[in-house]
Amino acid sequence: MGVVEIRVKVPDGMEERFIKIVKEIAKFYNTKNHLFKLLEELKGSIKTDKSWKDLKVEAHEQSFCR
Repeated sequence: MGVVEIRVKVPDGMEERFIKIVKEIAKFYNTKNHLFKLLEELKGSIKTDKSWKDLKVEAHEQSFCR
């Protein structure tokens, strides 16, 4: 896995919050393939009125918006 260094100017006092947000985004992208593979395995076995696209969007939002 590669390492990326980012230099960004943020308002005073927002440094820690910005770092936390970036780490959460990185965590999601590191696990998204695994999550979508699990969803693909469950496809057809979930009893719901939602479309497959809606389920994927919902999974993305729940993982990303924590």
